[in-house]
Amino acid sequence: MRIAYLVNTYPRASHSFIRREIQALERRGVQIHRFAMRSDRAALVDPADLAEDTQTEHILKAPALRLLATALGWMRRHPAQSLAALRLALQCGARGAGAGSGRLKHLIYLTEAAYLAARCKALSLGHIHAHFGTNSATTAMLAEALGGPGFSFTTHGPEEFDAPLALSLPEKLHRARFAIAISSFGRSQLCRWSAPADWPRFHVVHCGIEPALHRCHPGGRTSSPSAALPNKKALPC
Repeated sequence: MRIAYLVNTYPRASHSFIRREIQALERRGVQIHRFAMRSDRAALVDPADLAEDTQTEHILKAPALRLLATALGWMRRHPAQSLAALRLALQCGARGAGAGSGRLKHLIYLTEAAYLAARCKALSLGHIHAHFGTNSATTAMLAEALGGPGFSFTTHGPEEFDAPLALSLPEKLHRARFAIAISSFGRSQLCRWSAPADWPRFHVVHCGIEPALHRCHPGGRTSSPSAALPNKKALPC
């Protein structure tokens, strides 16, 4: 199985949970191609993040003319889907603050989505999973509308729950193959902004840890990084 993961900026030091999720899926035999709009390499320190950065295809690093030509080529080959995706992009853009700027942003997302759809086709990727219900999920949704693969996304909050209508959260939840929240509260918010018929496709997947970094020892000591800090008591096993 070959799928795509999509994040706006990846990797980041604060996104280690996404890296762990991807690597856990790969250990289970899932082949994952990492996409991000942009890189944060200058701010990375962890060797694991630096290695992850080299494995990630950063869409906005592609030459502008190639990105545009690829996107327009996809749209030309899929005229009906492209017209429907254009309407969807304009509708979503109109919901945000400042309809004019919102529509312009969504036309940019549409171009990125067409490029993403073309790359998924070239790489035989049958599904896109986006992290965060913001612009990465918007791009995945538009790629699907353009005739690309189906999509899913993980919401983390609070941004998605603070501005669900501006972010077209109900539309994304309805069109997605499934949606993930990181807590039961998060799932309740997905249910709040969607039709009951969509609720069975919403799941809770908690952000995990690497157990090897948190081994317990006799006497309640642990090898987790926090145990090495002064004035910190290790939790008993």
